Amino acid sequence: MVKALCQQFSPPLLKLPPPHVQSDDECITTTYHAFPRPSVLAAPEVSNVLRSLGFGYRAAFIQRTAKMLVDAQGISTLSTVSLEPAELWLRTLRKMNTAEARVELLKFVGVGRKVADCVLLMSLDKTEVVPVDTHVHQIASKHYGLPSSKAKVNMTPALYEQVNAKLTEVWGTYAGWAHSVLFTSDLKAFSTYGLHSDASSTILPSPSPSPTKRKRKEDRPTKDTTSATLSKVSTLLLREDLPEAGLSLADRVKRRRRGQDTSSSIT
Repeated sequence: MVKALCQQFSPPLLKLPPPHVQSDDECITTTYHAFPRPSVLAAPEVSNVLRSLGFGYRAAFIQRTAKMLVDAQGISTLSTVSLEPAELWLRTLRKMNTAEARVELLKFVGVGRKVADCVLLMSLDKTEVVPVDTHVHQIASKHYGLPSSKAKVNMTPALYEQVNAKLTEVWGTYAGWAHSVLFTSDLKAFSTYGLHSDASSTILPSPSPSPTKRKRKEDRPTKDTTSATLSKVSTLLLREDLPEAGLSLADRVKRRRRGQDTSSSIT
């Protein structure tokens, strides 16, 4: 969707070979487009164009949000200005504290608490923010003692705050990224992310492989490599019985690294 948005409403920026293509053929290139300016997305006809591109209900939200920005911040008449007033204002959200920035984000049409928190964490450097949904609630119930129910639970504002406060208390300054690790490790769809689907079929097994071939086969990464790595990290995040359980996530990582450096120097 982001790619379609940029291609439709922003001129070409540059051309580069795709990162996954290893070829000397200079004709194989990908054209990259910048993200559209708010003034472009604020035009009335944008909603219909976005619907034709498959944006569905998001089409009106995008156009109306861009129009809100432009109406509030204005449009620069200087052609030499690289950023529009609306873009400059959006950058000021990084300098606000989390509560203030959240209030501003919630003013936009279609933006609720979870979407605002996703933006705070992933775009505005608010690393302590934990976006909460039913999946995150299940993680908090399974590993951190929050009350659970077999029945489907509605994500009320009170429950959102309860889950958010608990996970922030446990994980500290980098709670948002700790949440992302556990969220990802719990999803089967990510267990083979980044691995070639045909990796296991590139070398056909022989009836009696030689030691060399057997070694190569054993050295090949399995489909569970990514899942296992995430599992190890998430296990460290979940253990509260460790001596550093009361420390923040950043302090825990530093302490573990110091321990690994010490053990490796001894051996």
